[in-house]
Amino acid sequence: MSNIILDQFNKVRSWSIGEAEDLSEDLVNIQPEGFNNTIKWHLGHIITETEYFLFEITSLEVKLPNTYNDFFAPGTKPADWKGEAPLLSELVLSLKSQVERVNQLSEEMFNHMLKKPVHGFNTAADSASFSVLHESLHLGQLLSMKRMITYSSK
Repeated sequence: MSNIILDQFNKVRSWSIGEAEDLSEDLVNIQPEGFNNTIKWHLGHIITETEYFLFEITSLEVKLPNTYNDFFAPGTKPADWKGEAPLLSELVLSLKSQVERVNQLSEEMFNHMLKKPVHGFNTAADSASFSVLHESLHLGQLLSMKRMITYSSK
């Protein structure tokens, strides 16, 4: 089971990284009309929530700066940010380093029962498979925003 989840994770994450590497710092900070967030927020949110679903929920070590939750947790938005959010280049590095850590997770970890159900997830595999779905949804938002920003600037 974990091979399927890891294959899906790696495919979606490679798309996220490819898109992120094709962006500029200026573009990721534009908030198109009708959207609550920016592309930068979506990238940071993908990283933050993957860390939550694959590491925090499963009682593994979380390896993100504490500020990521301040900027990218559910319910946050750039209009409320205090301080400087991470640069796009830092987010790309975080996306890449997280891939390495996720791919080091063992089959046993995916089969691990959570101490108690979280968000309806009973096993680490449940949480991990939702993480892939979650990233896909935010990647779709990111692509829509990119298209809207690029189209409106022509």
